[in-house]
Amino acid sequence: MGLLSKLGSLVAEKPVALTVDTDKDVVLAPVSGRAVPLEELSDPVFAQGMLGVGVGIRPEGGIAYAPVSGTVTADVKTKHALLLKAENGAEVLLHVGLDSVALGGAGFRPLVRKGDSVLAGEAVLSFDRSLMAQRGIDDTVVVTVSNTDAFSDVTVSASGEVAAGKPLLRCVRQ
Repeated sequence: MGLLSKLGSLVAEKPVALTVDTDKDVVLAPVSGRAVPLEELSDPVFAQGMLGVGVGIRPEGGIAYAPVSGTVTADVKTKHALLLKAENGAEVLLHVGLDSVALGGAGFRPLVRKGDSVLAGEAVLSFDRSLMAQRGIDDTVVVTVSNTDAFSDVTVSASGEVAAGKPLLRCVRQ
């Protein structure tokens, strides 16, 4: 076995994308799990809606998928969050964990970066839920639309158990 073959086996492959319906006015669930209203989250910034209308999801797995098709407009040094500009103009925040910035990037592996185009359902971030649990960090995944003023209405369209790639929020144009 050559050196390149050995090195190639160390590189993790990007998870397969989800098959999703592509309605440009819908924000999809990035993970499967139990939906939680923002006001029930322990983080006051999210709970008070300061970062927009959205929902938290207590995840079942450790892969987050793009909730919209669009462009990654921001990523963070601590690797736990992405901001996506959707094709319909929605600015969608995908944030993994509450107070997860305390991990300093440990346990997170971004699969995209600022400037990348993504398709709804494409794997964009992996995260280590067991590390978060060990460190006492809530692993709730939060999705918000931060520019709600660009729409006449942004509503949560799912509750209870949600599946990754299924509708979560609806943005209605003015």
